[in-house]
Amino acid sequence: MSFVLVFLAALAAVIAGTTLFLLRRERSRRTWAGDPEGLSVERRRTSQAARIRTVYSTWATHHGNGLLPDDLHKLYV
Repeated sequence: MSFVLVFLAALAAVIAGTTLFLLRRERSRRTWAGDPEGLSVERRRTSQAARIRTVYSTWATHHGNGLLPDDLHKLYV
């Protein structure tokens, strides 16, 4: 019987911890979304990721040398 109580207490703790984590994450995203500087950073990172995806195709990534430090420097400048 004590095993069942310990198991239920652990399950309740996991549920409460997950709920708190998700609430805090949603609150931080909500406050961040209103920041114009944050939005410009997000747009710049999205465009960089799109450029990297077009430059390095799946074939080139898996059958080539991969991303070299010089290439990354050119893409992120």
